[in-house]
Amino acid sequence: MNAITKGIAPNQECSERVMRLKEAVDSAQYGGCIERAVLWSDYYMDEANDGKSNPVQVAEATAYVLANKTVKIYPEELIVGNFTSKRVAGICYPDLGGLGIMMSAHKLPTRKVNPLEISEEDQATLKSYAPFWLDKCLPALAFDGKEEQMRFVKEQGEALQYQLYEAGGIAHLAPGYEKLIKLGAEGIIAEVEAFERNTTDPEKLEFYRGVKISMEALAQFGERYADEAAKMAVDEVDPERKRELERIAEVCTRVPRRGATNLYEAVQSLMLAHIAIFQETTGETTCPGRIDQFLNPYYEQDLANGVISREEAKDLLGAFCIKVCETIPMYSDNLTSMLGGLTSWEVVTIGGQDAEGNDATNELSFILLELADELRMRQPNFHVRLHENTPKEFYDEVIRVNFGPGSAPAMYNDETIIESMMNVGYSLEDARDYVAIGCVEPTAPGKTLGSTDAGMYNMALALEMALNEGCQFGSDRQIGVKTPPVSSMENMDDVLDAYKVQVKHQLGKLHADLQRCEKFHAEHHPTPITSATLEGCLEQGVCSTQGGATYNFSGIQGTGMAVVADSLGAIESAVFEDGWLTLEELVAHLKDNLSDEVVRTRLEGIDKFGNDIPKADAWMKWVGDHYSDSIHALGKNTRGGQYLAGVYSNTSHTHFGGLINATPNGRRAGETFASGFAPENGADKRGSTALINSMNRIDFKKFANGINFNIKLDASSYECDDGKSALGSMYKVYFKRHGMQVQANMLDPKILIEARDNPELHPNLLIRVSGYSAYF
Repeated sequence: MNAITKGIAPNQECSERVMRLKEAVDSAQYGGCIERAVLWSDYYMDEANDGKSNPVQVAEATAYVLANKTVKIYPEELIVGNFTSKRVAGICYPDLGGLGIMMSAHKLPTRKVNPLEISEEDQATLKSYAPFWLDKCLPALAFDGKEEQMRFVKEQGEALQYQLYEAGGIAHLAPGYEKLIKLGAEGIIAEVEAFERNTTDPEKLEFYRGVKISMEALAQFGERYADEAAKMAVDEVDPERKRELERIAEVCTRVPRRGATNLYEAVQSLMLAHIAIFQETTGETTCPGRIDQFLNPYYEQDLANGVISREEAKDLLGAFCIKVCETIPMYSDNLTSMLGGLTSWEVVTIGGQDAEGNDATNELSFILLELADELRMRQPNFHVRLHENTPKEFYDEVIRVNFGPGSAPAMYNDETIIESMMNVGYSLEDARDYVAIGCVEPTAPGKTLGSTDAGMYNMALALEMALNEGCQFGSDRQIGVKTPPVSSMENMDDVLDAYKVQVKHQLGKLHADLQRCEKFHAEHHPTPITSATLEGCLEQGVCSTQGGATYNFSGIQGTGMAVVADSLGAIESAVFEDGWLTLEELVAHLKDNLSDEVVRTRLEGIDKFGNDIPKADAWMKWVGDHYSDSIHALGKNTRGGQYLAGVYSNTSHTHFGGLINATPNGRRAGETFASGFAPENGADKRGSTALINSMNRIDFKKFANGINFNIKLDASSYECDDGKSALGSMYKVYFKRHGMQVQANMLDPKILIEARDNPELHPNLLIRVSGYSAYF
């Protein structure tokens, strides 16, 4: 019986223990944790640590956190480790983007969106540490002079033109956990010592010193859990739980200090390494990666030796998935509006191909798919890789799992993604090993510092400024370039020229600010643990933040693509083809927020993207191609890698939409944009087949940083076997025609309305947002 056949054997549902662990996390109060902020600050405020190199300071600060942070083992846990001092909480990073939180922590418990519980005492503690970081935060160190510093802070607070997430830390990667699990901290230290013997370069030696300090701290972090488990075992009266605690102590004594020898040790090592990276630097979008691939050898070995059953393996992986859900971001109000949903974007990628192009689906792929179906939690995000030779049994299971609420796996097309990655410099073998991290971003695990969400750009602002000489309607603030007035624009080329000038100007500003952020991380915030896992860093003796990894990219996302495309189509149709109003008249209506309902309705009725209308779809392709080309034209980042274009929005489509005035497609001021690459809200009126046909007119290979395509479907229309078959066929056609990614919201509209009006009836209802799941 091969692995695939075993994978679809009668499904053993999650054990009662795993479901109780899920319930404990689901019911926990969401909070903010100050431990990392306090411990990190205490280290840097100790004058004895002044004058040390940055790699050593960060390594010692991380070690200080790991040695002193709270260690807890909760009832019934099999896999242990705490991100914070609370069951579910966010971490404050004063050295990165946490200064704003420290100064406004009193708002967290009472804010309307994503409130976080934090005591008045903890609020006061955070505020007391804030002054120390005022001259050590990114704006102070990355920008010259108070005027530039305040300009950057003000613009980022407003987030009208763009938001630079890299200002709060790079993250956005899949570390080389496979290497760390295999070698253990001691094995990596041995590697470092071999490299040390071959260099006299003082900077490299300091980097190596930082890695060794960090690896020893990671090993001792595991031993703290071993000690805690052993103490608990002494007092435990239940014989079975006593044996479990003794086993935890045994496992944590070995890993992550040494290489794992079985599945239990491998999963536990992964968990502790993952938590440690969250202490070293901002952990959002640090992803476990292809765990079905690198954990499978341990599983097959244990299975063959009779030391584990399929059900026991599923419990271990289920326990790991639940632990991943214990961390949330601790964001300011502004970032919460851009990155809503309290997700940390930790992705598990399953399926796909191996380095030779063979199907890589295995039994762990099926087990993880089952867990995605049965747990239905906000984390981890499950991303499924599909290709021409994906086994039918696995594909059918993916379609079936998509009929659950909210957290159904997103689907990725290997053929398109691998080609897009090779186009920007990945080798074929590395592209075949890709993981889709964060929302949707393809990257080679253990080899790439991709900074895949370096920034988010408001595309619709460029169009508004193109129609108003570089200002927003109703404002004389010169945000953009002073382009010609609409009275002098005689054709579409004139409109497009003004739009292109505004895009170039805005992206030029974004690029200049982003490069300052990149230099800040390179000069002030190395990442020894992360770098130790990434190919190239140890070999070169260069931190990942300085370009040590094999691949170095930066991803910049465009938001509002469909509103720009539909608006350009509306201008062409209404003004330059049908001529039922002039461009000046159109702009006057926009400045009046389309109060004339007759005009607004006519504009809204012009053909839109998403309806299988070639002319409307061509505008979407033009806007996308121009954006991708504009991003690539920015050149290299400070780590020597290329800037890549992506089209996904998190919740920035709501934030940016709220700041943009009326647009020519019939949208009024303040209305939200569509998410990612989706048509404008309500614009696709001809059904899912027409929508797929429109999507297939886009050249997705130009978006190597990924796209998200949210398709909204009424689950009741597809519930029967024929419906599931039709849905599976539709996705296959989309992928065969070079589609890139798709994720479905398969929900009953009645349930959504009920959850909106009576949220207490559906406390754990999940929906797909922009490459991730969030509670409705």
